[in-house]
Amino acid sequence: MAKTFSEDFKNLYETKEDYDTIITVGKEPNVESIHAHSIILCTRSSYFRRALSDKWSKRKDGYFVLSKPNISALTFNIILKFFYCGIVDLNNQKDEIILELLVAADELLIHKLTGFIQLFLIKNSCKFLQQSPIKIVHFIIDNKQFNELNETYLETICEKPNLLFDSEEFLSLKEDALKLIIKRDNLNMKECDIWKKLVEWGTAKHTTSENNEIFHSRLINNSSFIKNPVPEILSVNENTKNEDINVLNNTLHELIGLIRFYQMDHKEFMPEVWKYKHLLSEHLIEDILTCFLDSDTKPSYNPFLIRWGNFKIDSVLINRDIALLLMKWIDKKTIDDKTSKGFHYKFNLLFRSSLDGLSSQAFHQKCNNKGATITIAKTQNFDLLIGGYNPLDWNSKNIWQKTTDSFIFALNYNNLKNATVSRINHETSAHAIGCNEGYGPWFGEGPDLRVPDNSKLWKLKTKSYPNFVKVNSLTDSLIVLDYEVFQVVCNVTEKST
Repeated sequence: MAKTFSEDFKNLYETKEDYDTIITVGKEPNVESIHAHSIILCTRSSYFRRALSDKWSKRKDGYFVLSKPNISALTFNIILKFFYCGIVDLNNQKDEIILELLVAADELLIHKLTGFIQLFLIKNSCKFLQQSPIKIVHFIIDNKQFNELNETYLETICEKPNLLFDSEEFLSLKEDALKLIIKRDNLNMKECDIWKKLVEWGTAKHTTSENNEIFHSRLINNSSFIKNPVPEILSVNENTKNEDINVLNNTLHELIGLIRFYQMDHKEFMPEVWKYKHLLSEHLIEDILTCFLDSDTKPSYNPFLIRWGNFKIDSVLINRDIALLLMKWIDKKTIDDKTSKGFHYKFNLLFRSSLDGLSSQAFHQKCNNKGATITIAKTQNFDLLIGGYNPLDWNSKNIWQKTTDSFIFALNYNNLKNATVSRINHETSAHAIGCNEGYGPWFGEGPDLRVPDNSKLWKLKTKSYPNFVKVNSLTDSLIVLDYEVFQVVCNVTEKST
């Protein structure tokens, strides 16, 4: 019976017998009149229910008459087939038709079709970005209403930036689209490479392939510092050079403000950026050079988070994903928190037992009075990492330090979603951190986590940090193969964008 109904509706779709609605779609010269049945349209879409109501509809010769010039005939026929037959085949459609179909379905309030198309695009995000990266990014800029879809594609671009930046059509990218991408904290691309692509893009906007070389030569050979706006130049030759600089500066002015020069390797900065120093203000250059000369200096100009592609950590135990998780815990955020995808802490390696030995004396020599630190240990169980965060400092005074910001943790290297953190009890915060010359890092009175002198056997006993052993199914002792201690330095301030 169901099959008979389906065939009847399919026949009705194909014949349009007794139609009562005429919809004009497309723009000249591709305008087409499509026939349909108002009862089908109103049943399948609240948009048509309103548009074909007595209050809004127009009639001509007894027919409902509508005009949708922003929807092509091909796209509208796909929608119409979905209305009548419940069928839509996206696998054999071109990218631009699928995107147009999504926008049309959203406009016509066809929620089931809108959701279906978005799921299809999300599932095939890599495929579509490989085929049409520029088109996809421009779509995101022009259609901000598809939040989940847009975020999925931006995440994919950030994870695999070559899909966009190595595209043959990269130079045709709109400024707003490029700005959207390089603002992202989780863009997995070195800053120097972003800068080179930015200069290439800016140059292409105002030069042809024949004069690119001349244009670059003029820019590079002008060694004076020039601010924006450029002062009047008397020399004709210098005026020509500064016109070139003004062209590029005006094109890149806002985008340059998004480049995180401080996060570049200074060995890359000099050969790649210095020749375009005319595009940067004197104050910015002075600030960058100051930060390069003194690593403890915080940037005063555009203090962005450390971009994903720029974050470095000298560790044999953890990667950037684990480092980001630890930073979330330091900031008292949850594992699934997505408010920030960049790094506003640097992890400076102070101690590694496989290099520096297991003695508590070696630990204190390298880690005392260094401020906040995080300790990370690899256990004999290959996938298990344990450790703790000390927001104060280490010393050899044989004292307890009070804090409510410390924590200890355990995580599976290959399954971070099940990572657990145990924060200090307020009632036992007076014994949060143990500083003793006879031990390495010491957390809690239990001891909840304590590094012995010249031993790989670590003792664990829950007291100050609740349920650490129980939650992580740990025994009262573990064999540790290696452990590292990092100085945690907040070197930038998160900037709202």
